[in-house]
Amino acid sequence: MQSQRSVDESSGFSLDGDVLLNTSQAAKLTGLSAKTLRQLRCDRQGPACFKFGETAQARVLYRRSDIECWLRDNLVRIGGR
Repeated sequence: MQSQRSVDESSGFSLDGDVLLNTSQAAKLTGLSAKTLRQLRCDRQGPACFKFGETAQARVLYRRSDIECWLRDNLVRIGGR
């Protein structure tokens, strides 16, 4: 799935060739706010992510492919075909 949004992927992180995005980058890709992504994560309804640490300042990273899969799985078509 080719995203229409441009995301700065210069974080230098990757896993198995897949780009890892921080919460701000993931928010830009999804069109959601970082706050909404955090809430979805707390409710276990958002895209899969990696969380490093147990504190509020724990690092959270998302695989770009997981975000794209989550977007496809949550696609709702309204009207038309």
